[in-house]
Amino acid sequence: MKNLKVTGAQHKVLQILSRKDISAIRRNPKLVAGAKHLLLACKHTIKKLEEIPQYASRKKRETAYRRIAAQCRKAIDQVER
Repeated sequence: MKNLKVTGAQHKVLQILSRKDISAIRRNPKLVAGAKHLLLACKHTIKKLEEIPQYASRKKRETAYRRIAAQCRKAIDQVER
């Protein structure tokens, strides 16, 4: 059996994951990288939504929504590659 050194943060994450999660990551190692891209896209989306003024004009809201959608599409495309 191999011994593996892990950091404290890695140890916490490994405790949270179930056996099914770990086996899924072993089968599809791209999942982890994909999750990072989607997480960043979600953070950017939240930031953009919070930047929209409460009483913004229709045109400003449409522009913001279009940019948010483009950012989400880009993240999804990066994950699917």
